[in-house]
Amino acid sequence: MAKQPFGFPKADRTQQQTEVARMNQLDLEREIAKVTMGIMTRKRQIALDIIANLSSQMTLEEVSAVLIVSLERLIWFDGELFLWAVETLLPVDIKQEIRRIMSLNTYKRLIAKGFIPGEDFSINADGTLLQKSYPRAYSV
Repeated sequence: MAKQPFGFPKADRTQQQTEVARMNQLDLEREIAKVTMGIMTRKRQIALDIIANLSSQMTLEEVSAVLIVSLERLIWFDGELFLWAVETLLPVDIKQEIRRIMSLNTYKRLIAKGFIPGEDFSINADGTLLQKSYPRAYSV
């Protein structure tokens, strides 16, 4: 297995798809809970080991999706812990993937609300949402 940044092993793509395809809702919920509880220990190495384990089993997009849900749960328990986790635990590649996922979801929500891409809003190459400065654009 090749190493990713921060020493996370990168599993073979074929193997990842097979393992993730076998996960059911309960397995996914267990992984989310494991990440959330690992972060709640406030021990950096424990949380990093759990993220590394996920990275060895799932694609970057899937790991990022699990972390999004885990981080959302942290907000309900401890907002300060959420900020610590985002600032100190997330590797750059996962942060970038989370930003991409969130930008795409925001883009879809704006279109569903009737906003016109390129006219009411746009997204730059970094995934940053650019909105017009009138109030309608902010009522998502």
